[in-house]
Amino acid sequence: MTTSTPTTSIDSNLLPTVRNLDEARNICHEFSSVLTVGPRRSEVSDFAHPDHKIVTFDDITSSFGRYQAPTFEQVKHIVEWGAGRSNLLVHCHAGMSRSTSSAWGIAIANGFDPQDAYDLLYQNHPVEQYRNVRIAVDHKAVTAKRAFIPNQLVLKHLEEFFGLRSSSLRRIAAAGNNYLG
Repeated sequence: MTTSTPTTSIDSNLLPTVRNLDEARNICHEFSSVLTVGPRRSEVSDFAHPDHKIVTFDDITSSFGRYQAPTFEQVKHIVEWGAGRSNLLVHCHAGMSRSTSSAWGIAIANGFDPQDAYDLLYQNHPVEQYRNVRIAVDHKAVTAKRAFIPNQLVLKHLEEFFGLRSSSLRRIAAAGNNYLG
């Protein structure tokens, strides 16, 4: 991953925070606004946050059966709703794909350069402990950054929404090489 130096001075409170569902449930009231991307209303009804937007779709790139891929209109709505909101928490189920791509789009709408926004969101992404099993008796706790794998269809919609070159955001994400954390 290449770390770039931001070229503009943008209020850091306009960079969304990304978390998973359980983390969001525990910290949502520390934020001015909460954006749920993915989970259904019934999964977040206990949040009881006064400024909470829910946009439901599945973490896929093509709709099939009962699974709904993110539409351009949903992505547009996410960005327009989140733009200008400071102290914004964005979450999905795992805090890795729908939330990272949505937060990235909001950061771009808030004036961040796409590469700078990607780098800052990645740097702020949570670190987790995993159990690493090498041999049946050798169990070690491994600390690693949570996977940061923006949903490719959301990125495609963001490129269209912002009038960016096709695959420009998807190339940044691929160059970040963060699939393994």
